[in-house]
Amino acid sequence: MTKKIALAAALCALAVPFAALAAGPTGFGPQERPGAPQGFTLQKMNSIAQLKKEAHDDQLVTLQGRFTKQLSKDKFEFTDAKGDTIVVELDDDQNWSQVHKDALMEIVAEVDKDLMSMELEAIDAKRIQ
Repeated sequence: MTKKIALAAALCALAVPFAALAAGPTGFGPQERPGAPQGFTLQKMNSIAQLKKEAHDDQLVTLQGRFTKQLSKDKFEFTDAKGDTIVVELDDDQNWSQVHKDALMEIVAEVDKDLMSMELEAIDAKRIQ
């Protein structure tokens, strides 16, 4: 009987640390994207003009607008409320079925800035109701 109690206590002691790990990090504020690291803020850009003026290479940004034209297999024209456009790459190794032409979207993307051009590489996109 005492062996069973000791075994049960040992199993409970092992299970508690795993339950704490499964909960994920806490205390970093609200999580914007499920499964994303917490406590980091993305630079919210109000327009493509602001993005082109202030963003730097490899910066993560959020931007609202609409996918208005397909330029190639994985490159699309993204247009903001002011009518400015930028090329956004939707990498084909990810499911982008939530993206619809002319639907208002918020994207999270990495800036790809060269000497003469700038594009975005989309990481996530969600439709805005």
